Amino acid sequence: MSDACTGDACRTLNFNVGVLGHVDSGKTSLAKALSSTASTAAFDKNPQSRERGITLDLGFSSFTVDLPDHLREESGCRDYDNLQFTLVDCPGHASLIRTIIGGAQIIDLMLLVVDVVKGLQTQTAECLLIGEFTCPRMVVILNKTDLLAPEKRQAAIDKMTKRMHKTLESTRFKDAPVIAVAAKPGGPEAAEAEQPQGISTLIELLKSQTYLPRRDPSGPLLMAVDHCFSIRGQGTVMTGTVLQGALSLNDMVEIPALKVTDDYTVIGRNLFKKETNLQLFMGLKVALSTGEAGIIEGGFGQSGKFKIRVPGEGLCAGTKQLLSSSKKKAKGGSKTEPSKEDEASHSQPVSICLTFKRYVFDPHKKMIQS
Repeated sequence: MSDACTGDACRTLNFNVGVLGHVDSGKTSLAKALSSTASTAAFDKNPQSRERGITLDLGFSSFTVDLPDHLREESGCRDYDNLQFTLVDCPGHASLIRTIIGGAQIIDLMLLVVDVVKGLQTQTAECLLIGEFTCPRMVVILNKTDLLAPEKRQAAIDKMTKRMHKTLESTRFKDAPVIAVAAKPGGPEAAEAEQPQGISTLIELLKSQTYLPRRDPSGPLLMAVDHCFSIRGQGTVMTGTVLQGALSLNDMVEIPALKVTDDYTVIGRNLFKKETNLQLFMGLKVALSTGEAGIIEGGFGQSGKFKIRVPGEGLCAGTKQLLSSSKKKAKGGSKTEPSKEDEASHSQPVSICLTFKRYVFDPHKKMIQS
């Protein structure tokens, strides 16, 4: 989406860059080293992200450069002045793959971040596969070069570069450039005075890799929702990328209510406290008291409610009837106050059982199911 200023003011072309890779490869440090402007969701501002030391949600930040000559020629009469890179910092943990895919849907170019010491890892390969489906261009970042011994550094970088080119031979990114950087020399605990290495070279490479994204300003508004969060005193804030149509400052946008019902989804309540980080429980199996088995698929903010997906044949007829009768009773109610026995019998017509090993060591603090 292009963000044009009125009158003689500048016109800025926006270009979305996804930062993907295996957990702890330095994606957030790279986004921080590149960015000059940060959103409320940038650089792991979520307290749970800081506590666990990994990215749990999409982070958004940006930096602006002069418009490259090849884009100026492509843009023609639109005459953009600046190019804004919006960085979409995606999680790297396997359990957050849905969040990763959500971030990849809006990117124009992918930065695949690789720990130069560890090389290609499990989620590196998964992110590469996601990139093949979602974006046409990619740049491989060999990060953490400061961890290599100085006398062996260049040889190790050359070896890893050859290995990445070999890996990319059979993909759509066979000609993707590979660049080595040290986004946070010394690691996360190092002093801020330590300057990143290779960032200016990376910015020039990114400028050369840009193209004019296809955006359709005509037709009805179509926006991909990237992030939804609350700000004290303001309420719920929704951010996104406009894929079709156009918006101007102070335009009113109406979001229609959307209700999707099917025979494969159950909304659970009262199993978790409101402050529970539901990301820890994503993908775990649960059992319904009516006999079905399901998988925890997602949560609803900090409400404590969560969504269960029942695969296979879905919910049986008896379960659907129980859930339906409970909803009707909750909505309709009665003039006479129900007894405590009636209230208890109808408050939870279907129980949910989650079984897992509570104290199992795991470096990422992920729940291990028994």
